[in-house]
This record gives sequence, structure tokens and C-alpha cells, in this order.
Amino acid sequence: MSEKSALLNYSYYNAPIPGGGYVTGFAFDEKNPGILYCRTDIGGCYRYCYESGCWQSLSRHAGMEDLSETFPIAIAAADKKLYIACGCSRRYECDPADHGGRLCISEDGGESYTYEDIPCFIHGNLNGRGTGRRLIAGASGRLYFASQCNGLGIRDKDESWSFRDVCGEMYLTGIYVSEDENIIVAGTAGISEKAGDRRGHSLYISRDSGMSFEELPEPEDKDEAHYSGFVAHRMSADDEFLYVSFSASAPDAYAGWMAYSCDGGNFKYGRVVRYPLIDFAGYEDITPEADMPLGYGGIAVSRLLPGLVAVSSICSMRGDRIWVSRDRGLNWEVALYDLEKGGLTIHTDYLKPRCHGGHSPVHWMSDLAMNPHNADELWFNTGTGVFKSTNFTSDERIFSDCCEGIEETVHLNLYSPPSGEVQLIDILGDLGGFAFRDLHRACKNSFADEAENRYITCINADFPDNDPDMIAVAARGNWTGATRGGIILSRDNAKTWERLPLPYGINERIDKICHMIERPNVNPGWVAVSADGSRIVYTLAEWITLWADNAVCDGKSVRVEYLKENTHRPKLKIMSDRVDPMYLYGFGEDSRLYVSRDGGESFKELPSPLPGGIDFGLIDCADKTQIRGDAGFFGTFYLALDGHGLWKLEYDKEKESFSARRLSAEGDTVFRCGLGIKGDTYTGAEKMIYICGIIDGEYGFYRSADEGKSWYKLNDDKHRFGDINCIEGDSRTFGRFFIGSGSFGLIVGEEQKVI
Repeated sequence: MSEKSALLNYSYYNAPIPGGGYVTGFAFDEKNPGILYCRTDIGGCYRYCYESGCWQSLSRHAGMEDLSETFPIAIAAADKKLYIACGCSRRYECDPADHGGRLCISEDGGESYTYEDIPCFIHGNLNGRGTGRRLIAGASGRLYFASQCNGLGIRDKDESWSFRDVCGEMYLTGIYVSEDENIIVAGTAGISEKAGDRRGHSLYISRDSGMSFEELPEPEDKDEAHYSGFVAHRMSADDEFLYVSFSASAPDAYAGWMAYSCDGGNFKYGRVVRYPLIDFAGYEDITPEADMPLGYGGIAVSRLLPGLVAVSSICSMRGDRIWVSRDRGLNWEVALYDLEKGGLTIHTDYLKPRCHGGHSPVHWMSDLAMNPHNADELWFNTGTGVFKSTNFTSDERIFSDCCEGIEETVHLNLYSPPSGEVQLIDILGDLGGFAFRDLHRACKNSFADEAENRYITCINADFPDNDPDMIAVAARGNWTGATRGGIILSRDNAKTWERLPLPYGINERIDKICHMIERPNVNPGWVAVSADGSRIVYTLAEWITLWADNAVCDGKSVRVEYLKENTHRPKLKIMSDRVDPMYLYGFGEDSRLYVSRDGGESFKELPSPLPGGIDFGLIDCADKTQIRGDAGFFGTFYLALDGHGLWKLEYDKEKESFSARRLSAEGDTVFRCGLGIKGDTYTGAEKMIYICGIIDGEYGFYRSADEGKSWYKLNDDKHRFGDINCIEGDSRTFGRFFIGSGSFGLIVGEEQKVI
């Protein structure tokens, strides 16, 4: 076996968050107890283990070459089989001509799969991800699939697919199929047949197994806003009725016609109705009373306790709630609302009400699932994991988070400080960041103000290598406005944080950008700390565009200098030299390189020896590069350039020029890179290089102790962890490295010694 293909013995585990992302739906096996699955928008599917109380990931074998399985749009469990419809079109919008869907079929609970193509568009993180039930396995052997923009798909027993419109509608939200498969009710988003600013009809029925459809009577929207018209969200049936929830998007819906399910932001109106299964002759409005207009999301019913129905609101500006009825919807009582009703108990620290302004963190409650074998067991989804009740029929019911094992967070940057209590600084989307002192235990609320209000979606962090107690982070302000975006600074190893002032007063353009950054959930920019901690250099951002304004801050005052050498406004990342506090480097568009020799007061563009066309300035998930400064060495950086390999960049202060050499072989691909300890010392010593990439045609994680002359593979095909945003080596423990995924959380890899 050659050194390039040698496989080292590694084990992997999550540094736990847990939860963190949008769990989009559940599926029980109706005939077999103890089988429950859930799907997520970006993190594949999970199976719940009742014995351990943990969720088991079923999708970690997916790699960056094909991320389809990390984006499920529908799941079905029938007769101990699992069916998953998934896909991840490169176009981030519904495209009926893109037939990149995939069907995964498992007969062993998700341990292994057979695969088929589904000739339609599928993307599990696009519009309609929170609706359903989209996939149903009929007793006849047929599969029925409500697609996002290709109409109703039917897979016959010969495994051939056919797709058809539903009275002209192609954008479906879910389906109900009767046990004999004669009756099919299809919910749609009313986009194909829209008229002006009003959606088309949403609910249709077929009485001939899908050969033809007709409109099913439905409630009318109050027609109060743009994109008026109801969308059928969820359906559930007992022995007498089909229950359907509807919602209509609010005037400020940010997704336009695609504003349904959670993608509406909030809803201005909604209804809950029931149809008699015997003939579907009209509907009865059974909407629960509420003190404000609401959209309605999940619906669950029980056949064990006839009459038991639960329904949820969705995207309420004052918090989502659950109602329960014991007489098929004729009368309702509130079962869960904020902290006022329902006995909400939360174990995960960052989800606790004190971190959410004293309120429940529950939001995007688009699905409810009642165990068909136990009416006391009710599950609901949120934008941050899942919750359950095990005594739902009790008047003293309790709901609690149940996220252990679910790791669906998007990690943007990782940093291993050479000293201090903090073992790893984790920068991630939505949840902001965590400072891990123990890699085996979930962090307490980390990146927050003195009142424990969280900052969200941080972009990067930096610290002096000789003083990692000082940490600067570029952070977004949270959705409530309790925190505001910009730079936050810790001087005590991430125990407490202060927010630095933004550079107002320089000019009108910068003031405008600063105002934008202080709005909820707006990218703040990129931050660098000088090698001695005396200066913080900050590039302002507008969305994902980094403006070339350099705010030099000593923690009290801020001064800004614009890069006058460039008539355009380049996207730019600022990186500090790891040794000389007066040197900083800029990485911009089209492989542009800049250097500052005066602590960020001014920057000069120099010729770039790197391959052209690299956009270093992109941030968040748009960033397809990774830059690592070499601790203890002047002007030295390692760069993963996506399709252009791994490079070492060095600056010569005497010649005032950059030189670069490629460390990976021509034809090899390096997506991400990190540096770890190689011997007894990290700072000022040679490093172990860790990468995610394709070496000799084989995708995986690799390490090299000789600057890329030889590589050792660190994983097998069961451990590929989906989309990888960043890699970092451990600066203190030999052989350990960290994987910041966009699919399965924060993964720790450790070499296992052979005894």
C-alpha cells in the first residue's frame, strides 16, 4: 500500500451542540411499533432509538461529491422499509427542468440503501421543506410523491415513474392517499394557476387513483395582502375525517410566491378544516380560537383514542402554540404556548428561555406526529431541533427537548487556541458560536451579552497566539434585536463579551453600512487581531460583500481608512501576521493580495503568485477557500483553494513580494485545510497539515507531516460527513483534528493507537 493511499485508524464523534437546525418532518411506521424517523433540511435523516433516547444519523456516509442525501424533502416508513426522496440542485431555486432527484430505499432501518433516480426537481432546503406528507408507500407497491414543482409523481411496481399536473398545478405541498389508493387528495401552493396577485386553488381530489383531479372545496382567504390565497400545509386522517391546515403568507413575506411553510417568515391568516372520508362532500371549519391571526402548520390524530386531534400554529410573531381536541376538532384547549401553558422543560442550555429573552425558543412548528401505537407520545419539530411529550393525554402534560444525537448545525470556522481553558472556538450559523472547554459535553450559552442574549451567525474569530484569552469575533445581531451586529470582544477566554462600537461618523456611506449591520441577522464583516493584541482590524460587510474599509480599533476608539489604491470596491478578508503586530494581509477578489506594514493604517496591492480567479472575499457558506496563518512564522499562510489544490504562501519583507508553491499534486483537489501539532510544540514549529479533498482520485480526510509529499487517509466511506465548511488541526493533541460540517455538526477525529 502506498503512503498516499495508506489508511490510518481513526474514530469520530461529535463535540455536541445538540439540535441546532430545522427538523422538517417525522415518519412513524404505522404497523410496526418502535420505528420513528425524522428528516432535516440540510442534515439528512435520523432514526430514534427508544432504548437510549438518542437519535442515530442515517446519512453520514454522504460526501461533498454528492450531497443529495443530506437534503431530504420527504420520508416514508412502511412495513419496516424506509423511503427517502432527496436532492440538492445546484440552482438554488425550483427548476422543473432539473431532474436531479434521488430515491433511497432501506430494508434495515437506514443502515444501507439501494438508490434510484427520481426524474424531477428536489431540494430539501428549498421552499416547501416544512410541508408534507409528500411521500406515501401504498399497499399496492406504488409510491406517491408530491413534488416541489413537477406535479404528482407515481412510481409503479416496475419502478417506472410518471408525473402529472393536478388541474394545471405543479407546485405540490403534500398528499393523502386512502388505504385502497382510489382517493388521492393533493395540496398545492397555487403557483402554476395563480391569477394576478392571488394564488390558485390549493386543494384537489382524485377519485380514480390520480388519473384525474377536481377542486375540493376549501376556505377562502380574506384577501388582505400581496400573494393572497391559502396554501394547504398538512393533512392527517383518522377513521372519519381528513384534517387539513391552511395558511396565507403575510404582506412582508420574503420568499414571494414561494412563501409557504416556514419560508413565509410569518403568516397573516389560516384555517383548520375537516372533510368526511365517506364522500368528501364539503368541509367543516374547526379552526381553534386565537387572540391574533395565525397560520396553521402541523396536524396529528390518533386512531387509538378516537377523537384525539392536535394542531399547531406556524411562524407566529408571538410564539407558536399547540391545541388539543378530544372531539375531532369541535372543541379545543391550548396544550402548549410559550411558558404560560404546557410545562415546557428544556435541557439544552442554549435553548433555555433565559437565552431567548425569557421566552420559549419554539418556532417553525410545521409538523406534529402522534405515535400510532401510543397516543401519549406526541412529537413536534422546530427550527432548532425537536420536542416531545410522553404524557400528552394528561391534563398535566409536559413537553421537553429531545435532541441528543441530532447534530444539524452549519459550522463556518474553527480555531484551536494553543493555550487556555478553551479547547476549540466554534463559529457557526444561526447559533453564533461556542467555546468548548470539554469536547465531550455540550457547551453552555457561549457567545452572548451580559444578559445572556445570544449573538447569531458569527463569521470568524481571531486571537493573538501568545494570548488566546483575547478573542475578537464578527457576529450578527439576533432576530429580536436584543443583540446588534458588529465586533464582540472577550478578554477572559470567552467567558464574557463586550460589543465594540461601530465606526459611525466617518462618512455617510459608512454610516449606512453600520446601520445595516446593526439590523437583525445581517452579516457583520471580518475581523483580525494583531499578533500582540494591540489592534483590531475590521472589514465592514453588506450582506456577503466585504467593503474595503479598515476600522482600526483599540477597544475604545475606531478609525477607518479606505483603500484608495483601488477604484473598485473589492471584497476582502484581513488576516493578521502571526508574529509581527504591524503586518496584516488582505485577500480579495480574483486572487488579489494586499499587505499592510503599519498595523492596518494603509494597504498596498502586490502581484499575486496564486492561480487567478479565486474569490477570497466571500464569507459565510459562500466561502470556497480556507486560509490558515502559520503560528510562530512571519508572513506564512496555507491556503485551500477549492479546485486549485493546497498552496503555501509566503511574504518576503525585504523584497516586498509574495511567493507561493503548490503542496498538493496536479489533479488533486483540496477543499479545506487546517494545521495541527506535529511534535511537542505548536507555535514556531512545523505543523501537521489536515485537509478535506480528493487525493489520487479518492475523496476523504487526509493528513501530511511533510508538506504534502505524502498523505495518509483518515476515514472510510461510512464517515464522510456531508458538506465540509472548515477543517482545523488540534494545536495541543497529536493526531486530533476537527471537521466543521454544514450537515452533521462539529466532528472530532482522533487517531486510535494499535495496541
